[in-house]
Parts: sequence; C-alpha cells; structure tokens
Amino acid sequence: MKRWALLGAVLALAAVPGAAFAQFSPGARSVGMGGAGMVFSSGVDAIEWNPANLALEGGWNVSTEAGASGLITGVTCDDLGQILGFGQCDTQPWGWEFEDIGCSPAVTASLPESGVRFRTSSEGFLTATAAEGADLPKPGSPLPTLGVAYGNMGVRVRSHVRTTTNVSKELLQLMCEGFDPAEIQNYKVGNTGFRTSSYSEITAGYGTILGGRLAVGVGARYVIGHSLTQGRFFEPVVDLTNESIEVTGVAVESTGGSGYGLDVGLALDLLAGLRVSVSGTNVIQKMTWDDELISHEAVYTGCAPGAFGCTSDDFADLDFEDFINRFEEQPVGGGGSVSLPVYQTAQELFRAAYFPTVFRAGAGWRAGGTSVELVGTSVSPRGRQRDDWDERISLGVEQWLWIVGLRAGGALGSDGLQVISGGIAFRVGPVNLDVSGGIMSGGFDFASEVVTPENLDYAGAHLTIGLQLKGGGR
Repeated sequence: MKRWALLGAVLALAAVPGAAFAQFSPGARSVGMGGAGMVFSSGVDAIEWNPANLALEGGWNVSTEAGASGLITGVTCDDLGQILGFGQCDTQPWGWEFEDIGCSPAVTASLPESGVRFRTSSEGFLTATAAEGADLPKPGSPLPTLGVAYGNMGVRVRSHVRTTTNVSKELLQLMCEGFDPAEIQNYKVGNTGFRTSSYSEITAGYGTILGGRLAVGVGARYVIGHSLTQGRFFEPVVDLTNESIEVTGVAVESTGGSGYGLDVGLALDLLAGLRVSVSGTNVIQKMTWDDELISHEAVYTGCAPGAFGCTSDDFADLDFEDFINRFEEQPVGGGGSVSLPVYQTAQELFRAAYFPTVFRAGAGWRAGGTSVELVGTSVSPRGRQRDDWDERISLGVEQWLWIVGLRAGGALGSDGLQVISGGIAFRVGPVNLDVSGGIMSGGFDFASEVVTPENLDYAGAHLTIGLQLKGGGR
C-alpha cells in the first residue's frame, strides 16, 4: 500500500487546498502581532475586530488580502513526515526533506488514541482556485476578500472554507507498517473522517464617538452558505478467504444556507496614548443550512499482493483524482431509501453548525510610530464553525521607521498552543503592502497517563499578505 493513498483521499475530500490558503485572524497587521491587532485596528480591519475604532481612527481605506494557515494536532511535524515517508521537516528551512527514511513503529505507537487532526480556516477565493488547479471539487462559490471604509463606516466581503480532518491512529499505523495479511482482522478506520463548511460574509460596520474619548460601534453580518459537508470512513469489511478488505466512504452535503450575526464594540482613549477596547462578535447570530441533502458514497478494496481474486489494490493503485471520482452522487430523501452509512453520517451534519460568539478585550499604548497591544480572546458558545486557535492571549508590538513597519508578537492558547509571529509593511503614499507570518507549536507530555488537549502535540504555520490603499485618519 502506498503510505499516503487513503490519507490523501481523506484530505482531498476535505478540500485540503484550504490548508495552503487560510486565515489566522483578520488583517495582516494582526497576524504579524500574534493576533493582538484589535486595540488600534483601523479602516477595513476595524469592521471585524472592533467597529468602534472606525470612529476613533477615521480616514478612508480600500483593501484586499490572502492568507495561509494550518494546524496539525496529535503528532509532531517530524513524526508525520516519517509516517508519510517524507523525511524530516526541519532539515531544510522551507519544509520537509523528501527522502524516504522509513517509519519506525515506535513513532505511531506514541500517537494519542484519538489519532491526528488537521484543522484549517481558509480564504475562500484562493482555496477554490487551488482546488481547480489540483482538479478537485470546488468548495462552494466563494468571493474574493475585499473591503472599503470611509470615515466612521465600512463594509467587507470575505469567504471562508473551514475544514476539520481526523485520521485514526490505526490507519496511520497501517500506512507506516504496510499491509500485513496476518493482521487483517485488526485493521480499523476508527474516527477517520472530515467536516467542511464554505460560506461568504458581508459585514457592515459603524462607529460613533460619545463624549470625545469613548467610541461605540456595531457591525451587521449577512452570511451566504455555499456548502456544509460531513464525511466519514466506516470500519472495513474483512474477507479472510481472499485476504481482502472493503472500506466504505460517505460524504453528506448541504448545498446552501443563510444566516446573520451582530457585532458590538467599545473603545476608550485614555491619557498618554493609552486605549482599552472590548468587542463581541456574533453576540446575536443564526445560521440555517438547507435540509435538501446530497450524499456521496464509494467503496474501496484493498488486498494482499498475489491473493486469490486480487486484480487491483485501490489503496495502492488509485491516485487522488481516482479516489474522488469513485464517489457516486445522489439526493438524500425524496421518497427513496438511503444506506445505513449515509444515514449515520447525516446525523452529524447539522450538530453545532453555527458560529461561536467571540469576546475580545485589550489594552494598548501608542506614541509616534510605536504601538504595543495586549489582547485576550475567548469563545462561547462553541459552535463548530470556529478555529482551534481562537482562544488565546496575545502580545504584539509595531514600529514604523519612515516607510517601513516592523511587527512581532506571540500568543498562548488555553490548550497549550503557542504562536510566534512577525511581519513587515511598506508604505509609499497611499499604498500599503503588508506581509506577516509565524509558527504555531505545542509539546506533548509523554509522562502523562491521560491524553488531554493540554498535552497534545501541535504544529502549524500561517502567512498573510495584504494590500491596502489608505489615507487620512490617524
């Protein structure tokens, strides 16, 4: 069996190009400051961070941006590279060294029983472009990220593709150690599956000043749902006589939806360049997905080389496109019957399929070209359309030197996730170009007898590029 075959199918079905084009937080400035860009956010960025800042910062702003981010939970980057046969990920500065160095059973034995999870929150337009280039299904019909702000009001359009992909410990062991007919009864798919949601948001923000130093703001969001998909792979059916296994994969999709959200914000300018801010995103919200569903179902067969009746091994012979094309599409319901796997998969589709309420509180200091911000972020209730890295406390600094701006920051998540970020900006007249990125990490506590979110491995990275035209204001 090719080590990456079934894993590749799972990731491809979950629109894995999203891992290459994701958002860590709104605005390249914030990304470079470890997510601490709320206090002095301005223009279009203020619409999503804190609409009250629209009144305090003023000016005009037109912007677009694209980002890249992804997070792996449950395995180190190096161990994953060994399992997939890529080699060590830190031997070269830009990624894995593609050398098949073999995979030790000790690597997969150390994995948590829950397996490995891949999580991305993607910028929709570039995700669709990447999917088209890879000859994969497009995740919905997203719009490019665009925004405009003037004075104390603004509007922004942004598309998202959020994915969660789980791969079981047993499947990773199978990829690491290869197919063994003697172990055929022990192979498990476990919790292997994925969930993808694709939607676009149109957010309008307005801020006003009360009493000279205090500003309040409100944001209204309209959500266009493109698709919501739940997929899973079921335990293999074993044929001991022919030394073969059959694995059924199912994806159930809602092809549209709509919703809304309401944001509020408050900002207070104190003396000596100090400011405190509080904001709530989706304090009132609703998301409804269409209940006319489409199912996608496929069966894959694996067998030992030379086994009786073994003409081909799907796991070894099929490439990504072949895995995808195997899925057959048909409506769910409408008076017809559905298979048990489709019914079981559909049960999870709408569970917690709403947006969480995100609260942020921060304090910052600004003087001349220097600003420092400390921001805490909390999520409640926990709708499933959120990022693993949403809950965190962030500290960031920005320093402008003539036409160049330098940024640095870090964050610590409630689950042990750590972020180190940096960025650079260039400002020539009204044109601003921002490039920011960083790494996410966290350590696994092998001494612990119980695997919890606090002692899992984390590995990830993010990159965001923004282009703005801006003038006036502070």
